[in-house]
Amino acid sequence: MDSTDEIWHRDATPARPSRPLARRGRALGVALALGALLASGATMTLAAPAVAAAGDVNCPSTDCVRIAPAAGSPVAIAPDNAGAVYLAYSGGDLLKLDLASGVLTTVTTGLGNLRGVAVAGGSAYITNFDGMLQQVDLATGSRRTLAAGLPSLFGVARVGSTTYVTDGKGEIVAVPDGGTPRVVATGLGFSYGIAFDKAGAAYTADMMTGRILQTNVTTGATRVLASQAYEPTSISVGGDGLVYFLVAGEVKRVNAVTGVQSHVTNINGINSFSFSLAESGDAYTTGNGGGEGLWRIAGLTSR
Repeated sequence: MDSTDEIWHRDATPARPSRPLARRGRALGVALALGALLASGATMTLAAPAVAAAGDVNCPSTDCVRIAPAAGSPVAIAPDNAGAVYLAYSGGDLLKLDLASGVLTTVTTGLGNLRGVAVAGGSAYITNFDGMLQQVDLATGSRRTLAAGLPSLFGVARVGSTTYVTDGKGEIVAVPDGGTPRVVATGLGFSYGIAFDKAGAAYTADMMTGRILQTNVTTGATRVLASQAYEPTSISVGGDGLVYFLVAGEVKRVNAVTGVQSHVTNINGINSFSFSLAESGDAYTTGNGGGEGLWRIAGLTSR
């Protein structure tokens, strides 16, 4: 087991530092405790931030609405931009939330110790901690294995006919349809997610060093877009082309061309570990500690 695997398996009881370090301490608790949470399926409860500032997103509010009940905490969320959001659970379940009706249904179960989900072309692409990448037909629930025997897998994204995943060794692995998995980039640290822009560049968030990275998956060349004082736990590319990430409940964004980084908002009232952006600019996230369930943050990219 490598050092990253150890971090994501061990239990930790984080200290509760006073502000202004409280928000950072909360992220550390999430980062260290998530491994045990995902492995066990237990619910993690941490304290919500105590003080809201102007411009913050407060949950619940008109800007942040719980749209699905507290059916446990999904480890990954993927909107399909066609009226549904898919939720992956560490216990191996894949659920579908119909946004119009609010009905939550099970697509399939028994997918293993899940970590990531991406939706494209009527299929969900699922990663699990045991090094397996699976494709699930969203209409029938049938599945097939695209790759197995890889290091522990986390983030997943679908580009054309290739599925890209991040693993516990700091790599991006490309899995082409009908082809052999191959490592296309190394030295990326630990990123729980991966996102692509319209030009085909990949973005990862290294929780170990705080780096936001842009990678050319053709050449493997990587550059640092931003460096954080604490671990980023989420990565998304908005319809505006900007790269969004989460640091201890604070949403930030960076322009991949200019390198200019800016504060977007703080998410208060729920302990959010990650979020997924829809094409509309809305974000979907989950909460713990009294904020369980799936939440929609309206117009995150327009803030």
